[in-house]
Amino acid sequence: MRAIEWKRFEDLCQKFYEIKGIRSVTTPLGPDGGIDVRLFQDDSDRATSIVQCKAWGERFVGVKPVRELLGVMTHEKVAKAFFMTSSRFSGDAQAFARSNHITLIDGDMFLMMINRLPAASADALLRFATAGDYNIPTCPKCGQKMKAVPGREGRLDFWGCTSYPRCRQRLGMRRDDTAAAISET
Repeated sequence: MRAIEWKRFEDLCQKFYEIKGIRSVTTPLGPDGGIDVRLFQDDSDRATSIVQCKAWGERFVGVKPVRELLGVMTHEKVAKAFFMTSSRFSGDAQAFARSNHITLIDGDMFLMMINRLPAASADALLRFATAGDYNIPTCPKCGQKMKAVPGREGRLDFWGCTSYPRCRQRLGMRRDDTAAAISET
């Protein structure tokens, strides 16, 4: 779960809600305003809940992004939000979420929720999650897969868009990405 790249993780979360029978849509590429998935209880175009997704590998999600989600809830006028991560939440984040109608779902809990689905649905979701290059980031600007670029002159390695120079988007590598990227080149 912790190796899944950010876009695949968002799509996996959306597909999970879809399988549960909840109408859900992911936000388009680009700035998302703190919402990755919108959940709908009826046929209206008004979301009843929002979902923020973070595929942060081994890094804990602290209280700051959870506070930001509360701000998005207020702006969107929704009473319920879910914060899903492939990693874990800090104690401060958990305490803040409990008192603000935000449900935190860490990687272990999400995997448990997937495994509680009917076997065929769980298998389909897990196959989707790990198909192909699931651990290579997607460019948040143009949607292409990225490639590992070695840092020069003492700079850190990074992910660069394969559409360079047309798209100049870069992403920093997670610590657990560096070893994987080096072994693939």
